[in-house]
Amino acid sequence: MTMPQLVFVHGWGCGPDIWEPVLKALNQPSACVLDLGYFGASQSDTQQRLDALLQGPRPVLAVGHSLGFLWLLSRGDWPKGTRFLGINAFGRFAAEEDFSQGVPPRMLARMQTGLQRDAVQVVNNFRARCGVGPVTPDALCVPALQNGLTDLMTLDARSVLARLAEKPGALKVLAGRLDPIVSPDMTQASFPPGMAVEWEAEGGHMLPLTHSHVCAEAIRCMMLQNLENS
Repeated sequence: MTMPQLVFVHGWGCGPDIWEPVLKALNQPSACVLDLGYFGASQSDTQQRLDALLQGPRPVLAVGHSLGFLWLLSRGDWPKGTRFLGINAFGRFAAEEDFSQGVPPRMLARMQTGLQRDAVQVVNNFRARCGVGPVTPDALCVPALQNGLTDLMTLDARSVLARLAEKPGALKVLAGRLDPIVSPDMTQASFPPGMAVEWEAEGGHMLPLTHSHVCAEAIRCMMLQNLENS
């Protein structure tokens, strides 16, 4: 029986600290928490840890918040048996011809321009919309934040999700009905038709912080599923 390796990735404008309440509820000190470097963490270290997971013998339970979920799906070939949990997640973010529910690309382009002028204002405006507190200017890594916005503009994992949805138990999604960043319409449109989304009626964009026990319970269920199927 193989316990999956737990991996967590945060969304844009946030850091690994968003997972602290979930990890505490799970009592999982050995979980791997990757850092996308928006506040200066080493990206070569993140890449090394990711490479080790992709090449490792164990299946992974990959838990992504917002952009973190899309980032995980876009990393290539995960070990056999890997499962994905998306929290406040999406398979695509920017609107395009066949995805009118997405965010207009010009909004993301405006944020990219704004990062060059006043990065802390752009990040803290976004964090305020999400319902989290401000960060200080010295904490920011602007190139990483720019890369994150480019990912939000360009990444599209809908075909990956369509394949995952065919495998029972390989994919689970938690979403907030009151999410100001990812609307319910956008959530449903970016996942395969018929995909069951678990909705939190009072949930916003920061379910790992506001509904940490719900997130932890979803992770526990998926870990037990892994054991039953191994």
